[in-house]
Amino acid sequence: MTGLPDGLAEALSYAASLPTLVVATDFDGVLAPIVLDPMTSRPVEGTIEDLRRLAGRPGVRVALVSGRDLATLSQLTGVELDGPIRLVGSHGAESNNRRDWGALTPSQTAILTRLTRQVRGLRDSARGIRIEYKPSAVVVHTRGLADAEKAAATKGAKALGRQPGVHRKLGKDVVELTVVRADKGTAVMDLAAEVRADAVVYLGDDATDEDVFERMGPSDVGIKVGPGETAAKWRVEGPTQVAEILHLL
Repeated sequence: MTGLPDGLAEALSYAASLPTLVVATDFDGVLAPIVLDPMTSRPVEGTIEDLRRLAGRPGVRVALVSGRDLATLSQLTGVELDGPIRLVGSHGAESNNRRDWGALTPSQTAILTRLTRQVRGLRDSARGIRIEYKPSAVVVHTRGLADAEKAAATKGAKALGRQPGVHRKLGKDVVELTVVRADKGTAVMDLAAEVRADAVVYLGDDATDEDVFERMGPSDVGIKVGPGETAAKWRVEGPTQVAEILHLL
């Protein structure tokens, strides 16, 4: 393989030699390049096929872990909700192995309704924002906006995230406001504990992926994709190298 950091291939080889392995990865910016319109995002050729092959190996559990809602994640990746690959959406608030993922309390429902109305009001100061609606969250996307509009929308969204019962998640040109406390780190480590994994391989590019990297142990392989501060031990440039890594595994 070419272009991988020193020691990464050896670390992957060791992880793959262990009896039980979890391979988990974010979608946007990892399997798929970042694009202006998130609904046009598509995985790099071969990545989903290699994840399917990994999921068919004895002792290997595979998960796609994303901020996308569950239905959209399945649609964009082509991974079935009832298949062998674990789908984890909304930063861990949704999972295709849980039947109760969409159940909000009456209080959470009321907060989400109010929050959705407030977020729509942000269009008065930043008309170019894109609003995404999830079962337990509302998301403000600012990619492609002029600097002034982006700053106004981000500031307004962050302020809404300080309300009681609202949890704020910051990503690349994204502010997600959710009424369910969840994170990718808990989702991935819960899966590892469930299958008694000997190691976890995780690939992520965003600030929300740091919840996973910060909880990884000495046998685990954390790979940051792209620039930015990280707790991951290894870093690669983008989805092309991710495709190499998955094929190597």
